[in-house]
Amino acid sequence: VHLSLQEHIDAQIGSINNSSAFLKAATTTLLHTISESEKASYVSHINAYLAEDQFLKKYLPIDPLTNDLFKIVKDGVLL
Repeated sequence: VHLSLQEHIDAQIGSINNSSAFLKAATTTLLHTISESEKASYVSHINAYLAEDQFLKKYLPIDPLTNDLFKIVKDGVLL
């Protein structure tokens, strides 16, 4: 699949060098900082709007003074 896509791109562009980055990066590292007030706002919103969710009841309410929010989203429970 990659080769046929690469051939298609090469035919349009005319050079392998111009398209050598195509599908090359499989992983990236992204760093985002969040302030305590942002975290508290997210936690407040989640606690208010998802309080009655049957699946999340065992995880809620989230304490805005801890990093529990990040633990819950890390394992995919809350996306």
